Amino acid sequence: MLKQLEASSSIRAIVAEIAEGIAAEKISPFDAMLQFCKLCEALRSGDMICDWHKSFLAVPEACNVCPSTAKKHSIQ
Repeated sequence: MLKQLEASSSIRAIVAEIAEGIAAEKISPFDAMLQFCKLCEALRSGDMICDWHKSFLAVPEACNVCPSTAKKHSIQ
């Protein structure tokens, strides 16, 4: 799982931005929280977290947390 995250250039870029901002005290706690939300969205947009979750726990049939599972359960 960690190797998949490290291989994602978009995830690495967001993490680096957060880390640099915190270390240099260039971002406020509020801005750091917004950046963590951005990271969460990026993680959910792919299937990495969803696949990892499925490998450890049973995922409810109607799970709609990640976009890939939400599409399967959308009402049309």
